[in-house]
Amino acid sequence: MISANSAITQQSTAVKTGLFSLFCLILFILPLPLGSNRPWAWSLSQSYIFILTLLCISFCWREFSSAFRAHKPVVICLVSVTAYLFLQQIPLPVELLDVLSPNTVKYLPSDAGFGHLSFDRHATTSAMLKLASYLCIFCMALFFLNTPEKIQQALLFMVITGAVQGFYGAFEVLSGQDKTAFFDFMVNPRANGSFVYHNHFANFLMLCLCAGMGYFITSLSRRHYRYKSDRLKATLFALTDTKTMVRIMLMIMVIALVMSRSRMGNTAFFSSFLIVSLIYFFRGKSVPGGFKILVVSMLIIDTFIVSAWFGLDKVKERIEGTSIEAESRDEVYRDAMKIVEDFPLTGTGGGSFETIFSSYQSEDIKLFYDHAHNDYIQFMVEYGIPVTGLLGAMMAYVIYLAAKVLITRQRRQLTGPAAAALMAFIGMLIHMSVDFPLLPPANASLLMVFIAIACNISKMEIAPRRKRRH
Repeated sequence: MISANSAITQQSTAVKTGLFSLFCLILFILPLPLGSNRPWAWSLSQSYIFILTLLCISFCWREFSSAFRAHKPVVICLVSVTAYLFLQQIPLPVELLDVLSPNTVKYLPSDAGFGHLSFDRHATTSAMLKLASYLCIFCMALFFLNTPEKIQQALLFMVITGAVQGFYGAFEVLSGQDKTAFFDFMVNPRANGSFVYHNHFANFLMLCLCAGMGYFITSLSRRHYRYKSDRLKATLFALTDTKTMVRIMLMIMVIALVMSRSRMGNTAFFSSFLIVSLIYFFRGKSVPGGFKILVVSMLIIDTFIVSAWFGLDKVKERIEGTSIEAESRDEVYRDAMKIVEDFPLTGTGGGSFETIFSSYQSEDIKLFYDHAHNDYIQFMVEYGIPVTGLLGAMMAYVIYLAAKVLITRQRRQLTGPAAAALMAFIGMLIHMSVDFPLLPPANASLLMVFIAIACNISKMEIAPRRKRRH
């Protein structure tokens, strides 16, 4: 009986390990085909994610279901928004549609008996499937990343993925190639990695850098030493031995981030990095000395020395050259808010911004805009104010969870992931104010992993270890 139970346990462990490897694999693959921001790419990735979710349900239903039941607020929010996108595609009687969204009826033929809340049902279907896949990513992350060790492995994997992207993006620009190695695109003077849009590439690197910072905190030592010289030796050894590769990968990503010349991508990372570092310094418990060295080295070595060789001055010039007169996004915001005024409750349908904006675009906007370049406004346009508020409440909730762990817990196995998640949330919220970084599934999926990490660590308890003196 004992051997039989042992065999079953080993088999279950092997299955979970295999499924976890497949989960990590999709996170690595997602950014490769242009950030999965093409219909064929996101269709393949969604199929992979849905199949993997079914495998998790089939082999580990009890543990899988208990994982997402433990975090009902976020699950309910994501399920509700997904269900609402489905509702936007359902044919509704004109009488009911006139109550829910009077301005939508004005766009229907006079003899129409039914209509839809969405102005572009095909785009709304695509948005619904994307959100459903992100829900699956979130639930799988809750299931897999249920221990500090698993979370640390996931953070390290994200660092490696970001370093690969950063190296590839910087190499293409520095190599002088005319065409990219994949998909035969023209090489842009701004680093893109395997993404099409440099801002999406910068946002992905920002998320991976956040993971790297969290991993670094987790791996730092808080041992107490009798002599200062012993402490200095231990700190230097930690920074130059076990974490050397991680530190190098962080430097590669910072260089690539600077080479993307993304104004808000760089601003989002360094702002979130400084904000979370200050919170951790002044409110955190038992902050390891190695973290202070890391912050100083990131600011001095990475930012002011190494990155200066790779175009930091050009990023500065782009930021200084930004002006209201030179940008047309403020006019886009103005016209987009008119759509919000006409469809405040129901929105115009997920993914429908490109379709509806042409009807509101003013003559002073000469360019074609298929996105609002402000995710907050675009969410209100497509989903309506109530659903956007629901998503905002969800983000406020997970930010609270991460900040609470960072401030109240002492164990670095929890404060490291908390810092990573909080940095990712703040950086993403900053970047969303002037762009659409959530569009590529690669970026949105990593954000869902961070949300799952924040949820899981909020319920973890780690017994403090006895202090050792040297």
